[in-house]
Amino acid sequence: MWKITKKGSIGLEAAIILPLIILGVLSISYLIKINCANESVMSIAVDEARKLNIEAYTPAGRAAAIIFPMNLRERIQENSDCSWVKIKDFRYLYTKGQMDNLISFQVDYKINCSFPILYHEPLLGKETVVTRAFVGSDRYIQRGFSEMEEMEESEIVWIFPLAGEKYHRRDCSYIKVAATKTMLSQNIKRKYKPCSICDSKYLEKGSIVYCFFNNGQSYHRPNCYVVERYVVEIEKSEAVKRGYAPCFKCGGS
Repeated sequence: MWKITKKGSIGLEAAIILPLIILGVLSISYLIKINCANESVMSIAVDEARKLNIEAYTPAGRAAAIIFPMNLRERIQENSDCSWVKIKDFRYLYTKGQMDNLISFQVDYKINCSFPILYHEPLLGKETVVTRAFVGSDRYIQRGFSEMEEMEESEIVWIFPLAGEKYHRRDCSYIKVAATKTMLSQNIKRKYKPCSICDSKYLEKGSIVYCFFNNGQSYHRPNCYVVERYVVEIEKSEAVKRGYAPCFKCGGS
């Protein structure tokens, strides 16, 4: 005959409840990982959209919109747990109702986050972003890529915003030896090493850094003393408006 004891009852209850507790912990961990992946994708998408908004008022920025889907896809794949990313329905500077200069796109992606017990397939996700370009008031006018291609290209020049009075061509010898303001990306990290003086290795992706593209090997913080003079690109008309004169050496154009 079977004899039920108190110790045997506790063991039986533990055998039933413990697997449920383990399953619950795994489920919560799984949901947290999925949420983090979704937040990462959305954060990158919004950040890229923000940069596209800021640059929309310049011809160079509008031209960059053509490769925006490709750049966004590559950044998401590099900085998230997504194995597959597709940018769909990208629309640039369009009008809807009373809103003009809208930008929208959809991100479809698969998260490499398999459930450790039964589910081992990538999880599908979808995010939609709608924003407006920082171009001021220009209502009821829709611009497409064909129209952008017909627009006259503005001339880009280079200036020293903190220590200069001249504007220069890109191939000017003054520009070649100066640091250039840029954004820290995976590509920058591959090509350049962090500066040991300003400890730029602690900077996160997307931070503003300075590089000597023609003769440097490191990327620097903005306050690094190595970067005494840096250059930025600007439209020639804007440089003239700010009081810059053409460089005597290169002519500025």
